[in-house]
Amino acid sequence: MVRRLRYLVGSLLVLGACMSGCADFSERYYGRTDEYLPAREVPYSEARREAILLLLELQQTLTDEFDVGEWTPPSLGGRRQVGRSDSGCPAGTVRETWSLATAGPLTEETWPQAVDRFTEILTPLGFGKPIDIAVAKDTPNVLFVNEETGVQVDFGYNKATAVRVTTGCVRGKWSQDWPAGTEVIPEELRTTGRAIHSGEPEEWAPYVVPTEDTE
Repeated sequence: MVRRLRYLVGSLLVLGACMSGCADFSERYYGRTDEYLPAREVPYSEARREAILLLLELQQTLTDEFDVGEWTPPSLGGRRQVGRSDSGCPAGTVRETWSLATAGPLTEETWPQAVDRFTEILTPLGFGKPIDIAVAKDTPNVLFVNEETGVQVDFGYNKATAVRVTTGCVRGKWSQDWPAGTEVIPEELRTTGRAIHSGEPEEWAPYVVPTEDTE
């Protein structure tokens, strides 16, 4: 388990999935390929939906409890809202990384409280303790890892607050079954998506209010 956790951290750094890297972790784990991330035995679209719902919950928590304000998605032509990678994943699997929007920054006082709150939310879901991956004191950044599913939550702030959630490694090809799973994304957060055609709107599934069935 410890070796797998080390590789999970290393793979995230290599892919640039974190908002900032950590020199200490990079030195120890950069480029390691001796272990793979676990493959998830769930449908691709289900993993996508789960990642989005978790991301939305964490964003809403920051808005409701830590006064970060509204979440602003990238403008069309800007950065993509979902990325992909198969690095570290078993053959035939791929993972998506979702970051729908950014919000106002936290503060030195509210940051540790927000990390504690994330820990409260994520621990019952199987995530480990937050791993500090910040490269500088003024750019706090932590990583939560679920070793069983390979799902990762990257949380930090600099000039803005950002949260990223991955699907873990799911069987299939990048963008499989798109736009299934995106129906839970509110209209106001829908902009670039995969950014396949820069500047053009993404294809999204019709919005469906999340219920117990979609969650």
